[in-house]
Amino acid sequence: MSRYAPVSGLAFVVWSSLLVPVPYFALAWAFEGKEAIAASFHAMDGASWAAVSYLAFGATVAGYGLWNRLLKSYPAAQVAPFALLVPVIGLACGAIVFDERFTAAHLAGSGLVAAGLALPLLAARRNRPR
Repeated sequence: MSRYAPVSGLAFVVWSSLLVPVPYFALAWAFEGKEAIAASFHAMDGASWAAVSYLAFGATVAGYGLWNRLLKSYPAAQVAPFALLVPVIGLACGAIVFDERFTAAHLAGSGLVAAGLALPLLAARRNRPR
């Protein structure tokens, strides 16, 4: 029996996300200087702030929140291989949203990732007792 209370995956993601910007900001200040930081903030437009907001809230909180929910519901060994789909989904989103074109290498790599995920799943399904 565990002596710790259950941990909220969403709370974990939010608190861990608040810690990361501090050392990165300090490193940017040390290596780039305050003028470069100020210039980068002045160069940001509405689309840039929308992208930062999406990455901070939409992708991080929603993405990791859903990932934590999957890890609560299923064994980690069953869920973890699907993390390999992240670059494939990124390529697909780039093609849908930004009209980017797939290269032969993109298609081959995506096919290898899909095959690498599908083969063990199909083998497990075939070997499952009926």
